[in-house]
Amino acid sequence: MPRTTQQKADQDPRAHALREILDDLERITDDLAERMLKQYLESIPSYRALPDVTLDQIRDVNRANVRGFIRSMRAGRGPSSEELTMIRESASRRAREGVPLSALLAAYRTGAQIAWAEARVIIGDDHQRLAAGLDFATAVMNWIDEASGAAAQAYLSEYERLASDRETSRRDFLDGVLGGELMAEEILARGEALGLEVAVPYGVAIVAFAQHGADETLWRNGQHRLRAMAAELPNADRSLVVTRGDEVVLIFPAEGEVDGMAAHLTSFIERAGGVVGAELSAGLGRPRESITELSGSYREAAIALAAARAGSSVPLAVYGEVLIEELILRERAVARRLARTILEPLDQHPDLLATLVAYMTHGPSLPAVAKRLYLHPNTVAYRLARVKELTGRDPKSPAGVAELFLALRASQLVGGRPDPGQAER
Repeated sequence: MPRTTQQKADQDPRAHALREILDDLERITDDLAERMLKQYLESIPSYRALPDVTLDQIRDVNRANVRGFIRSMRAGRGPSSEELTMIRESASRRAREGVPLSALLAAYRTGAQIAWAEARVIIGDDHQRLAAGLDFATAVMNWIDEASGAAAQAYLSEYERLASDRETSRRDFLDGVLGGELMAEEILARGEALGLEVAVPYGVAIVAFAQHGADETLWRNGQHRLRAMAAELPNADRSLVVTRGDEVVLIFPAEGEVDGMAAHLTSFIERAGGVVGAELSAGLGRPRESITELSGSYREAAIALAAARAGSSVPLAVYGEVLIEELILRERAVARRLARTILEPLDQHPDLLATLVAYMTHGPSLPAVAKRLYLHPNTVAYRLARVKELTGRDPKSPAGVAELFLALRASQLVGGRPDPGQAER
């Protein structure tokens, strides 16, 4: 069993000096607690925003920490389980109050510095006290290391719980809006509680992996990074970021030009794709004057996202600029029949389908298409003639081009056929 400071002091002058230092510190515990709080307010901005009742509680924690440290030194131990419980509870409160973890840890360092500075005055130039001061300094560092570690762990646990609760609230809000389960008054009240400004227009953007069926772990990690990076977007403090299935939904104030937001989103998607490690696509819906109409903007963003995923040349598609895709997605049954009727004869001829896709994408120059496919132009011409023979649509006539293009686009957007986007090799 370790000997206490008292037991050591009976035999060791250095231990006696340490006990005197602790006695002197104990007499000014209240003053130390007050000075620590004052220094927090001077040097840590987030503490200045806290209400008086919280500052009173922090002062009490300071006092308890000083007394706990003195007790631990007298007993020759680190923080007790009761002292660590108090530290964890206080750290959890700071998390709920929105105090950054960096500020909380800065407060612990500041408190330790003030305690050491006062101890240094008490130690003075006495030889025995200087020797005991080394023990004191080591104990301060060890105690702060253990206490701040417990505080950080409790803070992060509470922060994760709060983040989970907030994410659930956001998802419930979005699901309620989209599902028509919330009345207009409920949408306004809950939206305002989540930080939306009910008096300004809002729009919706949806971000997802460019390819369906991406690795679940990669996407889950990617969603966390996307949410964090979304804080860099304009008006992030007045926006909501919600994960919904394989989507990250951005609900943002749209007081400026849509083109401006589209530019920011395009840059965001390109940077985020590099961070996530996968290609991303996004769709942007038109703004609505009230958040009670967000479901309309979401539906438009979903259509635009589908267009972006189906082979758009840019990562972001804006609703209103993808009219063909809108037409197809609003008439899915007709689109499926169109794709099946026209493309089914090509099911057993992947070479013809690949040539048709390349021709629609890179034509009408046969040499250009041939170069793309590493073929002779005569081979491309022969294959297009075979497409005409099998489908009854001439890829070189305006009417044939229109029908074949719509069939290919419908196949990409509504499924039911092999993805023609994968046909080109």
